[in-house]
Amino acid sequence: MCHQFQIPSLTEIKKYLITDLKLPLIEPDSNLPQNSNIFPKKKAPILLYQNNQLLLIPKTWGYPKPMNQNQVIFNARIERFFNQRPSMWDSSFARRRCIIVTNCFFETAQETYITKNGKQAHEQYSFHNSNEPLTLIAGIYQNDYFSMVTTTANQIMQPIHNRMPLVIEPEELRQWLFQNFSALITRDVNLVATKMAQ
Repeated sequence: MCHQFQIPSLTEIKKYLITDLKLPLIEPDSNLPQNSNIFPKKKAPILLYQNNQLLLIPKTWGYPKPMNQNQVIFNARIERFFNQRPSMWDSSFARRRCIIVTNCFFETAQETYITKNGKQAHEQYSFHNSNEPLTLIAGIYQNDYFSMVTTTANQIMQPIHNRMPLVIEPEELRQWLFQNFSALITRDVNLVATKMAQ
């Protein structure tokens, strides 16, 4: 399950969202986190529509667990929204969707290798949208927290993991943020997988 992604610089984000995609983004705060690897419990800027404005707002990755506030749940299965059984994600899926703007995200494979000091380690891969300079990932939020939305792995991801983040194409932004998003579950996205240096 995805537990790391990399965020671009604010300049790169603004160029992509404002110049390339022509989105009416409100000028972001220059103190937003940028150019860093994000892990659960870390802050990252997320793109959301609030008070009739498209904004980049910093929030913490991971909803606190209901039974243990010191632990977080940082990935939300999109299928949970369509289950009849209620879940902690329901209101966020219904009314508080966002976009996570990344350079790439990372996944750990089942396959292993032997390190220089003779220990066993798992292969690491990075993934990005092959059609775009930045990779947009579906997210949901509540208060000061956000979670990454995941779906069933596509053919590129399947050899590495059975789940993957729900990657959003630019033309799907409005659908994810405002409309019925059920069609996004079954379509595919072209990803590039890169094995990380050992």
